[in-house]
Amino acid sequence: MLRTVFLPLLLLMCQATAWAEDVDLYSIYALAVKKDPRVQIAQQKVEMGKARADSSLGVLLPQVSAFGNWSDNDVSFDSNLIDNQQYDGKRYGYQVRQVLFNWSALSNRRRTYQVIAQREAELLDVMSIVLVDTSERYFNVLLADGNLRLVRTERELVQQQLRQTEEMYKRKLVRITDYLETQARADKVLTDEIEAENAAALARESLAQLTGEYVGDLASIREDFSLPQLQNTMDYWVQLATDNNSLLQSKRQAVIAAKQGVEEQKGGHYPKFDLVYSNQTSDIGFDNQQSPKRDTQYIGIDVTIPLFSGGSTSAKVREAWAGYYIAREEEEAARRDVLKRTREAWLNTRSSRRRIDAAEASVRSASKSYEAMSKSFSYGTVTAADVLEALHGRTRAERDRQNALYSYLTNWLSLQREGGTLDNDDLKQLNDGMLAASS
Repeated sequence: MLRTVFLPLLLLMCQATAWAEDVDLYSIYALAVKKDPRVQIAQQKVEMGKARADSSLGVLLPQVSAFGNWSDNDVSFDSNLIDNQQYDGKRYGYQVRQVLFNWSALSNRRRTYQVIAQREAELLDVMSIVLVDTSERYFNVLLADGNLRLVRTERELVQQQLRQTEEMYKRKLVRITDYLETQARADKVLTDEIEAENAAALARESLAQLTGEYVGDLASIREDFSLPQLQNTMDYWVQLATDNNSLLQSKRQAVIAAKQGVEEQKGGHYPKFDLVYSNQTSDIGFDNQQSPKRDTQYIGIDVTIPLFSGGSTSAKVREAWAGYYIAREEEEAARRDVLKRTREAWLNTRSSRRRIDAAEASVRSASKSYEAMSKSFSYGTVTAADVLEALHGRTRAERDRQNALYSYLTNWLSLQREGGTLDNDDLKQLNDGMLAASS
């Protein structure tokens, strides 16, 4: 599963980073996966699991060892009838040992398979988290940049309004309060622009935290982009998350691994059988006495039966059972969290879709209101404050529309992630469909 879901992205990560004028979401995510410490840690955990699996297999394979002993022997006898001896001695050979039955080693081998599956599911979960995190920060940059453009546009229009009001005031067509009101709004919008510039810079800092480096201009969303639709009911997505969520899958694998851990510790009560073959060449006898050179071959079965270990084996079994119960509770806690996040993502996605429709209607109304107020002001039927309020209302409506749009996309991606359906292809299709190079 890991290869089929994210292999294209992993290949992209291996390529050198070469930014075009406008960087899209897919490229940012590829860089984040390559640089984000969370992904790197999860990948190394997978490698650790594989290394432990190889180690557990090695225990079950034949174990071959060689030994040798070379000595200078000096033997003195407390008797005049036997001469003292001085001679060189050699003893060398090899031994082959093969496990026939070792319940602990066999259980550990099965447990390592579950650990690998658990770590791979954790890696998928981390990559999906980074995907949503990257998307949210990417959209925050677009939102901050869009808000900055709106504030600058408002500032330009307020400056025009100020010049118009000043001319009309000189001709006694408006009151001094209109001129002062416009001047105050011009000063305020300059402050708004400074705050918007700072917010845009902070949003880019947040994105750079994921990628580890600053990127160029971001590709903006096309005006004719068709939003991905929210399909199926909440209950459908809850069931989908229950079956496919990568975090839940990792917790289920952890429970199975913990159960195998119990079996591993139980193996301390069971006998062990090893097939042993050894070959030895020596010219040293008992008590290092000189002996004619001889070759000795041995084949047999070693049996170890544990009888008493001071209660340590039983304690390890109890500890393993406690670990198993903890894993089950962690699975239940994760299940509740996942289902809660799934329901929240579904509700927020539906709400954001409605907010987009309402915000677009508000933008149209606010634009017409501002146009009407501008014309009425030239006729002297409304005050400058009315015009400024209408202008600011249009800016707020545009900002609300952008907020609703990016909120919808973030919540939609979160829903796909919780349901376990979000993968590399989905992001690529979304990226290609919604983004266009900014002019």
